[in-house]
Order: sequence, then structure tokens, then C-alpha cells
Amino acid sequence: MLTVSNIELSIGGSRILRGVDFEVPDNQCFCLMGRNGVGKTSTLRAITGVMKSSAGKIVLAGKDITKLSSEARAAAGIGYVPQGRDIFPQLTVEENLHIGAIALGRKAKGALDRIYSLFPILKEFLPRKGGMLSGGQQQQLAIGRALLTEPKVLILDEPTEGIQPNIIDQIGEAIKLLRRGGHHDEPRLLATISQTLKNYGDSDDGATKSPLIDEARETVTVLLRDGVEKHPAMFARFADLIELIRKEQPTGNKLGEEIGTALKQLHGEAKMSILLVEQYLDFCKELADTFAIMDRGAVVCAGTVDALTDDVVKKYLTV
Repeated sequence: MLTVSNIELSIGGSRILRGVDFEVPDNQCFCLMGRNGVGKTSTLRAITGVMKSSAGKIVLAGKDITKLSSEARAAAGIGYVPQGRDIFPQLTVEENLHIGAIALGRKAKGALDRIYSLFPILKEFLPRKGGMLSGGQQQQLAIGRALLTEPKVLILDEPTEGIQPNIIDQIGEAIKLLRRGGHHDEPRLLATISQTLKNYGDSDDGATKSPLIDEARETVTVLLRDGVEKHPAMFARFADLIELIRKEQPTGNKLGEEIGTALKQLHGEAKMSILLVEQYLDFCKELADTFAIMDRGAVVCAGTVDALTDDVVKKYLTV
């Protein structure tokens, strides 16, 4: 989704980035790590166009964006939540959110439901000025604002810094959901499907007494208990079951229509890639699929999160 190749950047004659290279895979969370002052935030600023790199190439979804302005990069699909959040303190929560969509000429109405589900407190505080929120609430607001630009890659710079543990957990769950593209209201949709199947399975109509419906009911029970993310093959089988029921039973078309709408919604929210700059190691290990570690303006170690061993941490991250 995002490829950063040989990026170099200087500030006031000092060379800050020295040929930075890494890739953010499609629909995965990539964590950029390193001690303070090694160039992580400068790398993000180069990617977003806030700072101009002196060499190198940045490619987003196959498109070279190296020479684009920061505004054009945002329109192309870069969503950025900077360190410190940078919300507008004198604007309300609602106004802050709408800026994310209005800046790119989009309507926020449909996407707002997703934001409110990820971060329910924002809906409660819509009339409140951004500057009146706690640090954690401001972070949620900043992430919500970035999501309303409908990014292909969401860039988060130190999202857990100075944040209370319960909000760190909420942000972590939001990242998981955004990465896999699940619907923001998955439990309700699965519960609706489960109830619909129960109603048909308990019907007096003999045609509905089918092993297919029994299997579908058992499957959705597991999905409701564990979540779709843990059972992708089971979810695919469930969709096939509903199609088979539609073909084989007199009541199948009506049943399929009722459940089909919910299934469509469960598939309806796109996945996205996450570029996370973070020093909270446990948070990174829980969320990241791949990582890169920077030192002195260059990437010195990279791989899948399984390669983030104690020896690697000691060598490159321990202060």
C-alpha cells in the first residue's frame, strides 16, 4: 500500500534522514520504532509532505506521490494524526470532525456512525469545545477526524503518549477493526442474523426444518461469541450457507434477503493499512504485523512482529 524508498531529508544543514526504506503492506499494521531523536517523526512528515525530502521516492497504492503537495497527498489517501494531536481547541467536537471531511469535499454523514461506534464518547461531547477534552479524548477526536478523510493509509504518531490505559485499549481495538475492515457494529448485526435464523428454524413451516439452517445457526453462534476476525473461513462458509438456503427452500429467498442485508453491511467497510509510530512495546507487539526500527536516520532492523525478540529490543530500543 505504501512504499518509502531511499528517503533523505535535511534540516538547517543537518542530515536527518539517511536513505529510509520500508513498506507498509495492504491491510496490515506496520510499526515504525526507535529511540527518541532517530528520525521517526521526520519520516512521517516526509511521507505526508509536511517536510520536503531531498531524495527518494514515496509510492501510495501504486501512485508516485513524491512531488505532490501535502493537500494532494491527503486527497490521494494519506490520513495523518500527528504527535500532539493538533485539534482545533476553540471549535466543537462536531466542528473538528466535519473539518476532516469538508477539507476534501466529502460528506461525513454516513462515516460518522463508524466514528461514534469506535469512540462513543465523541457523540456525547459533540457540542463541547475540543480544548475542553482530556488528552485521551482529544486523541480519539484526532483519529476520528483523520478517518473522515477516508484514507488508504492511516498514520498515527505516538497515539498512546500521555493517554490513560482504558483509552489506549479503545484505540487498540479501533486499529484492529480498521485493519481488518469489519463493520463498526458487528455484534448487533450478528445478533440480528442469529435471531432471524432462530425465527425461521422455529417456524411451523416444515420446509424450514433443514440441516442447512441448523448449521447456519450454529455457525453464527460461534461468530457472535468470538467475532468474525477469528473465523474468516467460517464467515465465508456462512455466506455460502445462506446462498444454498435461498436456492433450496421455499422460504429461502425471504430469509436470504433479510440476512443478505446484514451480510452486506458486515463486508461494507473497507480495510485500511496503518502506519504506527509508537514506543509502547506491548502495544506494538499486540497490533503490528510488521515493523522497522530506525537509528540515526536509517532503518537498521525490520521484519514480521515475531522477529521483535528480546535481543532486538535490547540492541535497538533499550535506553
